[in-house]
Amino acid sequence: MFGVLLLAILIIGSGMAVSGAQLMQTDYYLIAIGAIDIPIESLIQTAQGQGFSVAGFYGGVPLTEESEETLQAMPSLLYVDESWFLLRVTSEDFDYTVRPTGEGYELALVPHKDLPQEETIYSVISSLQGMGIVGNELDMGFPEQYAKESEKGPLPPEGVAIDSSLYGLSVAVDWFAEASRLGVDRVGLRVEVVAEKLPEGTIPEAFTPFIESESGDLAKLLLPIWQLTELARSSSIGNVRPPYHPQPSVP
Repeated sequence: MFGVLLLAILIIGSGMAVSGAQLMQTDYYLIAIGAIDIPIESLIQTAQGQGFSVAGFYGGVPLTEESEETLQAMPSLLYVDESWFLLRVTSEDFDYTVRPTGEGYELALVPHKDLPQEETIYSVISSLQGMGIVGNELDMGFPEQYAKESEKGPLPPEGVAIDSSLYGLSVAVDWFAEASRLGVDRVGLRVEVVAEKLPEGTIPEAFTPFIESESGDLAKLLLPIWQLTELARSSSIGNVRPPYHPQPSVP
């Protein structure tokens, strides 16, 4: 009963959707749900008990020996990258993913047909609460909305020095599929990128744990996908881009 009451308070207090609002099947939506306080060990046990496939790394130990290709085809997946997690559920009417952001976690929601917004979000949040996944906010006033099929991907915000393909990855509905499509090297929930430093610039301290190598005005990082834009906003960074890979010569 308390969980239902909490959910109602979160939804009402968020200024959620206007009654009758629809989730359009042509788009997908990113909705902030805030910080989630749940022990990873507990989440893994709960997910396994509910039939989720569990993958990734925890404590430096792989959680499965199955290939990522096999796991990503599973209808329900919990992917753990040490203290972070990504949880994905697919269904006939809609798919959803819970994944990290700079401010906590967000819900990526993909309707397969036009759906009532309030009812659909209530259903997802209720299911998450049943797993102990409870965010401390639900920002439904202005969810981010992106077209599923677009000739041009979303442009980076003004003043954010990031390659457009990496920005597109950061807001893509499926991080794994988009990283593969772009040919970006991914390890867990992180991707390999290069930061071009401005003259006399340095990598901000918050990102130094992710540095793989550094020389002169360049640094290579294995960076969490949700921190790509944050690094690119740094005043000491001139650009964040994928690494350059040598192309085979044409005979």
